[in-house]
Amino acid sequence: MAISLYQKTYPGGKSDIFAINWRPYYLNYGPSTHSVDKSEVADVKLADMSTEQREKLYRRMNQIGRSVGINFKSGGKVGDTRFAHSLAHLASTKEPEVLNAVVEGIFQAYHELEKDISTKEVLREIAINSGIAAAEVDELLDSEEQVKAVDDQAEKDKEFLAGTGVPNYTVQGERLDGQPDAEDFMEAFIKAKGEN
Repeated sequence: MAISLYQKTYPGGKSDIFAINWRPYYLNYGPSTHSVDKSEVADVKLADMSTEQREKLYRRMNQIGRSVGINFKSGGKVGDTRFAHSLAHLASTKEPEVLNAVVEGIFQAYHELEKDISTKEVLREIAINSGIAAAEVDELLDSEEQVKAVDDQAEKDKEFLAGTGVPNYTVQGERLDGQPDAEDFMEAFIKAKGEN
């Protein structure tokens, strides 16, 4: 959304090219043996909030989501995201459109379709629908070596991002922590343009 706004409104922005790199970051380190209902995770993470505070949080989150075309659903499961990160890493070796389709597919499956993105079946479907050959996906999902490489990168990212929020965005070396709005991105894009 912010990139589109920048390209439409900033002089010369229409011809600027944006390269997006997705990096692994695990919220829970260490492989999980099973997936858990999202509601159970929410009960633990939000235990210090009253029912009213939770409802207000969910309303705000849903409002923000709808404003950018995301229809959050609270069902589904939370599980180990190692293979999802590995799939995004594989997609990063393809055309940008494939990477974007994979990442959006993972987000949509998790946030809107209430699917368990820790399952190989769900990830395989996302990958194939995004244009990755079935044999390549199967090789990835059966390879502990490729997953280990992503684990190593996630560990490096954890050290680099210590003490910051996620998601985390870096625009030409300037870090934007948490959930910046379009104005924050516009400022970073304009600053980056001025430095080039």
